[in-house]
Amino acid sequence: MMHEPCLKHARLCYLYSMLELPITVRIPSDEEIDYRPDIDEILFKRRKAKIVEGYDLTLNENPRLPYRFQATVNIGNSRLWDLFQALAATLPDKVSCVYGLYEEDNVTTPLLQKQFVLNELEKYRDELTQECQLEAGLLFQTKDILIELGISESKYIRYWGAELERFKLLMKSFRLPFVEGLEFIDEYPKIVTPLRELVRTAKAPETVIYYLDQAFHIDRRAPDPFFD
Repeated sequence: MMHEPCLKHARLCYLYSMLELPITVRIPSDEEIDYRPDIDEILFKRRKAKIVEGYDLTLNENPRLPYRFQATVNIGNSRLWDLFQALAATLPDKVSCVYGLYEEDNVTTPLLQKQFVLNELEKYRDELTQECQLEAGLLFQTKDILIELGISESKYIRYWGAELERFKLLMKSFRLPFVEGLEFIDEYPKIVTPLRELVRTAKAPETVIYYLDQAFHIDRRAPDPFFD
């Protein structure tokens, strides 16, 4: 006879099989979701959710915006950093780093050598790919072009770019198909655990931000007030 915990696991296995999530993210059982008026609709949609490996794509139709397309990519968490590095190769040699805590204002650095930025981010690879309080990415922007790459708090990739065929070839090399109607883990209820509770050697999100500020010479102190 199957015990209750096993039954719960069986009911959720279809969700866990969709995508390899970071260890910090867990999909709640139906019973763990707080009541809300549309709970039945959410549970029904969740059972049919397309949270799988792949990407969606939106072409830019506004000539005033300096990018050709925008894409969002789901990939198994153990491959997330490799994909981030591969997409980073599509940016120029000098980039800004954009990083911060989720739901707080991100910092955008001045232009820096891309390899230097990647080397600094690499030091916190585990935190950036698994800690859901952290977001980070690269940015290159002029009047004529925008290329931006980021790891979201829910640990999927957001990308704005210009070279569509190059992007598609990269997706193919990672065996990531275009998926019509692709969905993402933050569109549904989820339970998040701080990485430090699971990995004792992990750094706190605030510590990562502090060290990145030091590396990129970011001063977060408020400027002195100016009086006429």
